[in-house]
Amino acid sequence: MMSIAIKKLQFLMNSRITIQQDDCSILLATPKDIDRAFDDLKRDMNPDFTHVFLDKIQRYALKPDRALFLARHQETFIAFATIINHSPPPDDTDKTTAKILKKYACATGLMVLPEYRHQGIASRLVKSWENWTLQNNIPGVWIVTRQMADWYQRCFHYSVQNSTLSRGVKKIILTKDL
Repeated sequence: MMSIAIKKLQFLMNSRITIQQDDCSILLATPKDIDRAFDDLKRDMNPDFTHVFLDKIQRYALKPDRALFLARHQETFIAFATIINHSPPPDDTDKTTAKILKKYACATGLMVLPEYRHQGIASRLVKSWENWTLQNNIPGVWIVTRQMADWYQRCFHYSVQNSTLSRGVKKIILTKDL
């Protein structure tokens, strides 16, 4: 009997939408993009928490100390990434790591709809973080991730600084000097 995870993976592989690089645009969101982006991107989220996502993207599109990047294919938003000038380090961060993180911008979210993954969209969004950081004269970026540390290290040369425990789950703190 085939497991649910294998069936889901097969479904995603069979439903993947292949796009060309120039068929996907990355834009810095404005408040007018929020409703459409929310409608397009919320579909795989737990309905009990979509209000949290809406609140986050509204704040990131409005406030000057942060940015919301959206990827669009044709007329549909297919991915997002968020970053903020400065964010407090995780509570259990040692003093040395905290000192580094306080100087850097904090990447706080990255998601690509499943059928658009493995086509370089997330990579383009990470580059948008980095460009935004440089434009804001911030010397680097930090991120906390549970599963993607290897990808950030391999593809973008992020370095492991430390780990943190969040609700009993170990996460990796990564940084990149720009």
